[in-house]
Amino acid sequence: MSDRTRQRVAAMAASTGQQMQTIIDSAVEAYERELFWRGFEQGYDQLADDPAGWDELDAERAAESPTLRDGLE
Repeated sequence: MSDRTRQRVAAMAASTGQQMQTIIDSAVEAYERELFWRGFEQGYDQLADDPAGWDELDAERAAESPTLRDGLE
């Protein structure tokens, strides 16, 4: 990691009372979540550009929708 980043993490650790490793672990986890959801959205964007694929998704949703009804209003 660069000196600048280490200094920034050290400053965060000093101001929060957390260990530097905890801050870095949290940042990596947050970035992993961001990458996951970015890929998820890209997949939906690609699917939206594929009419046949989108129709297949709609059919799948329609087939599964009765399982979502559990008698609750």
